[in-house]
Amino acid sequence: MRKRILIIDDSEIDREILSCILSIDDYEIDTAENGYLGLEKILKSNRPIDCIILDLHMPIMNGFSVLEIMKQNEVKNIPVVIMTAESTSENLMKTFPYNIADFICKPYEPELILMRLRNVLKDR
Repeated sequence: MRKRILIIDDSEIDREILSCILSIDDYEIDTAENGYLGLEKILKSNRPIDCIILDLHMPIMNGFSVLEIMKQNEVKNIPVVIMTAESTSENLMKTFPYNIADFICKPYEPELILMRLRNVLKDR
């Protein structure tokens, strides 16, 4: 069965680029344009999500809020890869309590994304 990846990012271009990159490895891709819609998909999914790629800074609900709600619910075990243009040490430090799987800075190399995602998913 194909691995299911949820991309939560407010940038339509980033969602499309990531979807194209991830299609190389034949992942099933789902997307959400903000944290609220992404969280709705996480909590109401009828099929397990194998990994979430999450932007930190989005309108309506940011990535930190998504992480906090995930931590409080039964979905805290889904690996989360943070992907952000704001790769400050402060943002990285703020993600530590959530036990994220990886932290990737934008802009990124497609090969790097695939390699790191394969590493995150290898035991799932």
